Amino acid sequence: MQLNYPPPLGAQNNPHRTDAPDPYLQYPYGCCGRTDMSPCHGQLKLLGTPQGASVASWAAGSSQGWNISGIGNHYGGSCQVGFSLDKGKTFTVATSYEGNCPLRTGGNTAAGQNFKFNVPKDIPNGDAVFAWTWNNREQEFNMNCAVVTITGGSGSEAGASPSAAASPVPSSVASSVPSSKPTGSSKGDSYDYDDEGYHCICTKPAPKLKRSIRSVHGGRVHPIKKRDDALAFKDRPKMLMADTKNGCSSPAGHGTELKYLNPGPDVVKGDGEYKLNLPTGSC
Repeated sequence: MQLNYPPPLGAQNNPHRTDAPDPYLQYPYGCCGRTDMSPCHGQLKLLGTPQGASVASWAAGSSQGWNISGIGNHYGGSCQVGFSLDKGKTFTVATSYEGNCPLRTGGNTAAGQNFKFNVPKDIPNGDAVFAWTWNNREQEFNMNCAVVTITGGSGSEAGASPSAAASPVPSSVASSVPSSKPTGSSKGDSYDYDDEGYHCICTKPAPKLKRSIRSVHGGRVHPIKKRDDALAFKDRPKMLMADTKNGCSSPAGHGTELKYLNPGPDVVKGDGEYKLNLPTGSC
């Protein structure tokens, strides 16, 4: 699987690409005779060139969608998305998806692999590298990156003009942009709620969220956490790089999926089909 939207650096669908597309973006690191373990599948070399121009404009604090596609979803895994503000030297977590990422029953096309997240409220304006990482259940790692323009964040007034023309959001992603209203059905699907700055992902119709750490609804206790803007962007953890021959490994065994050591404040839990375990080694 690889990032489909926003279009990643070096990808077939990147509107600024003029070189031949990288055919290995959808393959895990170390596959197919490639030994490069650098971030973003080695495509950061395009930053600062016309091929590294921004492909989307996102307002700080807004809800956005991203999706993936490829030749096989490996029946899940765990993913993170985040941003680099230093041209790929470090990557800061925006949202962690612990389990069921990619979606097990979503197939291999972008239409079935839509995800949503909140852009950190205080992320600085300007061009940033958006990153997607995936650790599958076979202890394999993949990472793709796209350049996006942040507006309305710290550093200038809201509504600042983006530095490059952004590509239109495909309908498959636009339909997945999160809102404060519940999605899914009342038959056990996940519902996503926001209320007074607090966030809850629950499996029952909307509870009344209150300013407390936990809230009881329908006989069950649902975790409630402060939304992603409660923690300053500069204080968020770095994205996990595991299974890249760096001494850090995701959990072994097909019956487990990765639980992040430092997932950050915005965490989307999976479907519970597999046990979540922490990585091992020097992480």
